[in-house]
Amino acid sequence: MFTYVIVANASQARILSAKNNTMSLTEISNLIHSASRLREQELVTNRPGSGNNPGGYRGHSMGHEQDAHQRQGALFAHQLSDEIDKLVQGNKPCKIYLIAAPAFLGQLRAALSKPTVSLVVHEITKDLVTHSVEDIRSHLPEYRQH
Repeated sequence: MFTYVIVANASQARILSAKNNTMSLTEISNLIHSASRLREQELVTNRPGSGNNPGGYRGHSMGHEQDAHQRQGALFAHQLSDEIDKLVQGNKPCKIYLIAAPAFLGQLRAALSKPTVSLVVHEITKDLVTHSVEDIRSHLPEYRQH
């Protein structure tokens, strides 16, 4: 059974695969979402205005917009979900392990299609995107090299 290991955070995702549990993992894709790495002020060009109240106090915000980094993370989660959908369509049966930073895991889970969600066998809430393939493998509970 084909295995995919998705290792991600809000700005980078690595997709690893193996034909079965006894084969070594191979990195097949490395996606970078550079907008998630920008500072807030670089992401938001039309920030809410400041208002003055008649009492002389200044500087309060005139709007409550969603955090730009959260929007960028959600956008990247949808892009990653599309990539995963393309992979699993051609390789069934398969199973998926998700390893993601805590805040991003929720966004990714929400973006996955129902057929893809049914293939997820385990989730790990850690940011391991910069770790070696061997270290990533060591975090997988049912994936042992023989």
